[in-house]
Amino acid sequence: MTRQLLVDASEHLRRAADAADTDSAERFDRVADELRTAADADSGPDHGWMAKRIHTIRDAASDADDAVQGHADAAVECISEYRKDVPGV
Repeated sequence: MTRQLLVDASEHLRRAADAADTDSAERFDRVADELRTAADADSGPDHGWMAKRIHTIRDAASDADDAVQGHADAAVECISEYRKDVPGV
């Protein structure tokens, strides 16, 4: 389980924010900050925490154009890959 996946997800969300409208951009930026903080924390996030962030990402990207959708999907893929090695569920 590599925390680099959380950093990568954060970077994808920064790109999504750059391409998104104001409301969605703020949501992407907030989740990007949370993922970066989680990547640097002593203990990683749990399944529930990550599921909430994935839901927020998908919701923010739901009406977005293809460029935003692509970055949001890439972020979700990174988080999902990280989750595979998290114990529980």
